[in-house]
Amino acid sequence: MKKNQKILLLSENSRYLINYRKDMYHVKEGHIDLSKIKKFGEKINSSNGTEFTVVEPSFFDLIKKTKRGPQIILPKDAGTIISYSGIGSGSKVIDAGTGSGWMAAFLSRVVGSKGKVVTYEKSEQNYSVSNSNFTELKLKNIKNKIGDVYSGIREKNFDAIILDLAEPWKIPSLKQNVKTGGFIVCYLPQVSQIQEFTKFAEHNNILIERIIEVSERPWTFDGRISRPKSQQIGHTAFLIFSRNL
Repeated sequence: MKKNQKILLLSENSRYLINYRKDMYHVKEGHIDLSKIKKFGEKINSSNGTEFTVVEPSFFDLIKKTKRGPQIILPKDAGTIISYSGIGSGSKVIDAGTGSGWMAAFLSRVVGSKGKVVTYEKSEQNYSVSNSNFTELKLKNIKNKIGDVYSGIREKNFDAIILDLAEPWKIPSLKQNVKTGGFIVCYLPQVSQIQEFTKFAEHNNILIERIIEVSERPWTFDGRISRPKSQQIGHTAFLIFSRNL
């Protein structure tokens, strides 16, 4: 196993994402001798006898450990956006604003090496955070740009555009950015924003297919007893799925 390769240590009650190093790793369960790890799938005990399984971290394991700046688009919304807009291998997608880069990272993972993600951010601080995250995640198909999309977006005829912005209807190039039939997806927290965008769509030959919100309700199970957990994720934003006609 490579010295700097990331590994995930899983036990019944704990999980640790670490860089592989030939020394002791100290956790609440004692210490773990990482030099003994040879491959994924092995079992290893901490000094107090807790057994861990060594696994290769998933993309989601890795992205959860990236730097955070502004509020992110959560997986419950990101997955819905990708599914309903038909984004897949080889897709070309525009993302704005970048924020911490979670949405762009998910898109990059889905479109693959044959696809392309161009993401825009006007804040230099957020741009720096997202750049660092893309490097950490080793994503090479993202073009990270700093700029104000309200002044226009240069890319044309992309498959989809994802807009986490306060006023997406003010982007002057929006009709040209997406191909005919391509998706314009808006992430909008307020009802008043939906009203403004639907008005814009009516006057610009944009078909609104659906407006939804996504809730996530975790459950816990203990034998035959089951109940929803108290930490539920309710409204984060409305998602507008529209198509350029």
